[in-house]
Amino acid sequence: MDVTHIQVAIIGHLQWKSKLSDFFYGVDTLSVSQVPDHAGCDFGKWLYSSGLQEFSGYSEMKSVEALHKTFHEKIKHLVQMPEEKRKSPEGKQALEDFKIDCDTFVNLLETVQAKAERKSI
Repeated sequence: MDVTHIQVAIIGHLQWKSKLSDFFYGVDTLSVSQVPDHAGCDFGKWLYSSGLQEFSGYSEMKSVEALHKTFHEKIKHLVQMPEEKRKSPEGKQALEDFKIDCDTFVNLLETVQAKAERKSI
């Protein structure tokens, strides 16, 4: 089993975590047009073309799929959030919730990757 797409997804989604934090604290700019749809990003294209089928034996993949969709929805929501709301306790909590979801998503991918690597030995 090729885990390359999973490795790339881990890196890419951690980069979004960093990119969104930079945006929230005014270090960088982001627009909704820069946020791909969950099925249109590289990972989503792979996931729906062959990933779900290739890794169907891993129970974590259903959670990966659901969290991936939520991940993109939350990014869009946070990018559309007015600056004053981003600076509020509610906005900061929304960012923290996103980071937790991101970490959970990455942990699930790492679990699938480790299981697939053990299986291929």
